[in-house]
Amino acid sequence: MKTQWWVTACVTALLALTCCAAVAQDQNRGQSQRTENRGQTKKRYRQFNENQRRYATTYYTQNRNQEVFRQDSRWNNDYENRLRPGYVFDADMRRMSRPAPYEMTRGLGRAPWGYRYVVIGGHVVLVDRRYRVHDAIHFEVNVGH
Repeated sequence: MKTQWWVTACVTALLALTCCAAVAQDQNRGQSQRTENRGQTKKRYRQFNENQRRYATTYYTQNRNQEVFRQDSRWNNDYENRLRPGYVFDADMRRMSRPAPYEMTRGLGRAPWGYRYVVIGGHVVLVDRRYRVHDAIHFEVNVGH
């Protein structure tokens, strides 16, 4: 009888410990989803080189009246401050972004595998598949168009 009692007590304690660990792990997973931009400053990011920056600026000055370069009325300083390496576009920024014009991307060179060029708020931005910013080139935008 004593053996059965000890086995029951050990099994109960083992179940209690594994349940606590599973709950803690689940809470950590939820926290990491809420903080997907946290800790990104330590990572290395792909960057535009000087030739790409020059080409993009030249392309913009010659084609500034294209629809893709018109500033969205929702764009503000808060969005501007988010355009730094490591930031992941939120849903609003994803809706505001547009693929960079084909002629511009030809001059910039093919984006690395898994990356693409987008235009948002007067910037051409290199983002990865998850819309994480790697680098941005700023243009003086046509305001009021």
